[in-house]
Amino acid sequence: MPRYTIHPWRTPADLLAVRTQLYPITNDSPDSDDNRRQAVTRTLTCWKLRGNLPHAVESTALLIDAQLHHRYSSEASDFAVRATYTAAFTRFVTGFCDIGRSREGLLQPSSMLDVARRIGMPVHFVGLRHEAVHEELPSLGRLIGIVDQALAWLWDVYWSRLPEKNVRGVAMSVEDMNSEARGVFKAYRSSRREAFRAKRQKTAEHEAEIEQYAQACTLLWDQSSLEECVKASTAILVDERFIFPSSRELGDSMAGAFTLWDPLLRCLVRSQRTFVRALTQSLLAQLAADTAQNSGSAVNEATALWLLHTLKLATNDARDNELKASVMRTCCLYPGHWMQMVGRQLLDGDEMLSNDWRELFEAGRLVGSERCRASNDEHEAGNDGVEDMTGNPSGKASRTLPIEDEMAAAGWRRAPFAPNVAIGIAA
Repeated sequence: MPRYTIHPWRTPADLLAVRTQLYPITNDSPDSDDNRRQAVTRTLTCWKLRGNLPHAVESTALLIDAQLHHRYSSEASDFAVRATYTAAFTRFVTGFCDIGRSREGLLQPSSMLDVARRIGMPVHFVGLRHEAVHEELPSLGRLIGIVDQALAWLWDVYWSRLPEKNVRGVAMSVEDMNSEARGVFKAYRSSRREAFRAKRQKTAEHEAEIEQYAQACTLLWDQSSLEECVKASTAILVDERFIFPSSRELGDSMAGAFTLWDPLLRCLVRSQRTFVRALTQSLLAQLAADTAQNSGSAVNEATALWLLHTLKLATNDARDNELKASVMRTCCLYPGHWMQMVGRQLLDGDEMLSNDWRELFEAGRLVGSERCRASNDEHEAGNDGVEDMTGNPSGKASRTLPIEDEMAAAGWRRAPFAPNVAIGIAA
């Protein structure tokens, strides 16, 4: 299973923007101090509440906050300023040494001095930290100097090494995004199945894993055009049949597939409101592509059931009511077997929708039924030709009406190709 690193910032460009605020070119101007204060008190505080804030970022914020406190708190006593510097510095050193110890995985971890040597931290940082904790607080002059050195060390080992490829607008290609999304969906499916086998599908640990997969999808969508990325991800789920049971037969329950994918889909719906619409459109396109809509197709049945289930994931606001109307419009234009099933279910469950669409849906259903009956009669008669415009099943009678009158008498018919003009306009 791939491991995804979740950060509290949305894009790498956000982190680089904060770096510019924390390490300005000119440190002595009031504007640079205002930018640093805004980054510390607003942006980084928000990121810390979200969780998973790297210790290097948090330490930088604490050290800079101590500097600003010293510079602009004229009424603070000497002890208060020294204590602020000491708290920020000792937390910085202790955090990095604890991270180094945890990576060792030893029952008897190394000393802080050994860890500092291994990670490249100046050893006198550990000495001053020991002095501040076990002896008197260091003098103010020493603390000011050591904090400047700590910020310079953080720049060298963390901030200066951040990749800058996304700052200049270099977006991930659609192919790369699709490949990454495909990997996320495969990993989620495997993780979910393993959780059911281990009977830990309701544990907090597994719920955290689901959130990580959802955040991984969100981070992928942030790399390029959001709307196009969401559409591409839903197309992968539908076209490549990720959400369809592989060995399903006609009439089998879809409860297992819903249970498997619902947690991830609900997280994606919460994080991106356009996800429901995009998934619905992908399912509609899959179902409408099969103009015959064979009643014996297990794939078409699964698509129709997923379509109804997806609409339940949405909330009852104006946009979701408009989405249901869009589905009903497609059901009326493509009155096949499974579209009729979807439309009937929607109308029976929504009185307002029924009042607006019932008559038009029934008209489309009757036309579809007449077309199917005519096709069956023609098949039983053994006629391989196409019924002529006058309704003669033999196809041998001569045309007695002008073409316009024949089209009017024939009623609605399905065109072999989708029209490229608006409804009601002659192509």
